[in-house]
Amino acid sequence: MAFRHRMVSALIGMAAMTWLPAAASAREDADLRVLMALLPASVFTSAEQGYVEYLGLAQLLGKDGSLSSEHLARLAWGANIRPVAALGADPALFRARSGIGLSDLRWLAGFGQAPQEISLWGFPDASAAQGAFDGLADLGFARAGLLPGVLANGDPGAMDFARSDVADPWRGPMGRTSTVTLRDAALLQAATSADFAPVLGASTTALESDAGRIALAGVEYESEGVIQALILSPLAVGAQSVDPAFLIGKTQEEAQAAFEAEVANISAGLPLYSGAILAEVVTPSGAQAVLSLAYPSCAEAEEALARAPLLWTMMNPAYVPAAARLTGQTVDAAPGCAARIVLAPAEDSEAGNLPVLRSVVTGIQFRDVAILRIGSAPAAAAAD
Repeated sequence: MAFRHRMVSALIGMAAMTWLPAAASAREDADLRVLMALLPASVFTSAEQGYVEYLGLAQLLGKDGSLSSEHLARLAWGANIRPVAALGADPALFRARSGIGLSDLRWLAGFGQAPQEISLWGFPDASAAQGAFDGLADLGFARAGLLPGVLANGDPGAMDFARSDVADPWRGPMGRTSTVTLRDAALLQAATSADFAPVLGASTTALESDAGRIALAGVEYESEGVIQALILSPLAVGAQSVDPAFLIGKTQEEAQAAFEAEVANISAGLPLYSGAILAEVVTPSGAQAVLSLAYPSCAEAEEALARAPLLWTMMNPAYVPAAARLTGQTVDAAPGCAARIVLAPAEDSEAGNLPVLRSVVTGIQFRDVAILRIGSAPAAAAAD
């Protein structure tokens, strides 16, 4: 434990927590709220559905409605969203291949795990979404069997490498067909119509859930718009396991000591939270990386804020986490309270918040991210 703590501290330094007042102006983010009104509440309670990726195109696009390589370079996630992958291939071809202009969209999102993942296309209103849906007929889409309101551009879930096109969001690099349906002001894209079930069959939405309302309050606090966000379930990111790779090359005695230290390390974490949103938001002072955690009371949220700086120093050094300064505040949000943690890069650079955001995302992918782990209060730095 002592060796690992010193090594991490050498890489990123000790973050400092500042206590800020809870009362501040907040503007509702209409686009993120539209997405959360489509998603099931299970995004906060499932370990199998993965996390939700969201990109606020209204915040990313240039004044001329274009998306440049510079805009794409600031994204910390989104490659699993089919239209975003197509944009990464060639933004200039997007309208021709998709039949939809970027300026016609408000946001893009992805939900679920392959091969049942869903890509969501967000429009300004239901009329615009209907127009885009109707226009799919010009791109080879037709009614999918006997299902009303569902279109497909081939046999559901089929792949045809002769039709592969990385710049085409409806086909992609594997030539995989798409099945599309309409829901309010959004198009839902998946491999088969059965994949829509978590969204179309939801009895309670993420926006209606306590976890969703509380976590969203922390994101919207002092925000003028959400650039990108991850919606996270504590069941998926709060429970983590020991990675045996760190035992390689050690003697039996060294391995035993290292294992015991690792077990002690992963027992440290946050108080149990019911939902989390990691986001980059626009604020009056510039873009901020924010982690918002949903708690039933502000006492528990304050405890999370108190633990956060030391937990950041416990981020796995194998993933080279970025140096960061942590500040935070609690945000009252009936029926609970959000712990709003700002993850600021320790040094200003052209990369902005990207290194900090990617540090968290990398940890999530390897199921080893101390800043989201649920556990006991971390030992004091005196463990050195």
